[in-house]
Amino acid sequence: MTSSITSSMGITDALLPGDIGDQRKPHSLQQAAEQFENQFLRQMIKEMRQATEALAKDSPFDSKQQTMWRDFYDDQLSADLAATHSTGLAEMIVKQLSPPASPSESGQVGRSLPIEPKKTDKDR
Repeated sequence: MTSSITSSMGITDALLPGDIGDQRKPHSLQQAAEQFENQFLRQMIKEMRQATEALAKDSPFDSKQQTMWRDFYDDQLSADLAATHSTGLAEMIVKQLSPPASPSESGQVGRSLPIEPKKTDKDR
């Protein structure tokens, strides 16, 4: 049954254990890093808003509706910032957590100079 699902949907669209409905777990390091960047930016914006709320406690413009719309805006702002990779956080996470490239893939086949043992006074 699993092979029919993967063959019709493709490997990247296959359902993994724990996938429920349309909520899919991140299937790659890149997706997980982008989701982390989104959550990080959302928390940062939330903390910045709380710092400014101390100044506007008695404001006539402060209401539950305004707070709700501001939260919607902050959610969308953090999603847009993460989608455009504006901070580079996701790229750094992927770079840090990716397996190291083999020397042949990175273009470094070997050292250019051989390493020679140090000569001591006894060898001279």
